[in-house]
Amino acid sequence: MSAHPRSERGGMSASLKLLAPLCFSVGLLVALRLLGPQYLDQRQLSDWLRPLGLLAPVVFILLLAIRPVTLLPGQFFTAVGGLLFGMAHGTVYALLGSVLATGVIHLVASRLGRKPMRRLAGRRHTALQHVARGHGFQLGFLACINSVIPADVLLATASASGARFWPLALGALVGTAPGTMLTALFGSALGQGKTWTTLASVSGLLISLLLGLALGRRLMRELLVEDHPEEHASEDTERRGGPPRSPAVGRPRPTAASTSSSS
Repeated sequence: MSAHPRSERGGMSASLKLLAPLCFSVGLLVALRLLGPQYLDQRQLSDWLRPLGLLAPVVFILLLAIRPVTLLPGQFFTAVGGLLFGMAHGTVYALLGSVLATGVIHLVASRLGRKPMRRLAGRRHTALQHVARGHGFQLGFLACINSVIPADVLLATASASGARFWPLALGALVGTAPGTMLTALFGSALGQGKTWTTLASVSGLLISLLLGLALGRRLMRELLVEDHPEEHASEDTERRGGPPRSPAVGRPRPTAASTSSSS
């Protein structure tokens, strides 16, 4: 009976750790806005960036592309993009940078991560390969549907397990679009001093986190059960305390000839 409180505490602590990047990004920008509003004024920042022309969004997109190597949270970059370029342009630039970042992750993980993944996954490596190769779009969508799931880790795992780039990148693009739009809206509203819009965007982010987490768990379980139903059936049976059922394979059925000869 004491195992349930421990598992609940472990799940809560894991969720809090996964929420840390989002809380850091939002808290840092809000603190900067409160302590030094002149540094986060969108009009002033736009005036500073205007002499750079097209170079400013290009540099921003390239920084997002190499962001996985720096281990910095993507939410912070997206919020800064909304702050610098507005919600619409910030969303577009952040999505382009995310696609390039997925390409960087896929290139590195598929070249260098296959042998380590085989050792880490062990007997589940075949199942991971099957899921990654057959459901690249779903895995990309699952990795980026909300900011709680460590997207870079899941994308790297899928890439190292044999997922193709374009289905994975397309799924990541679709999955990251709602959160990217809300985060860019938060940055833009913060830069314009719109308090209610800022609060509404933060509320939307929290709702998307909860919905995305529930959807992600369900999708992952459906993918695993779909590809390996017999493994999960035996695990469920063992969890209930009974032995796993062995399929009746190779047992011949009685035929009419054998029945008549035995009589």
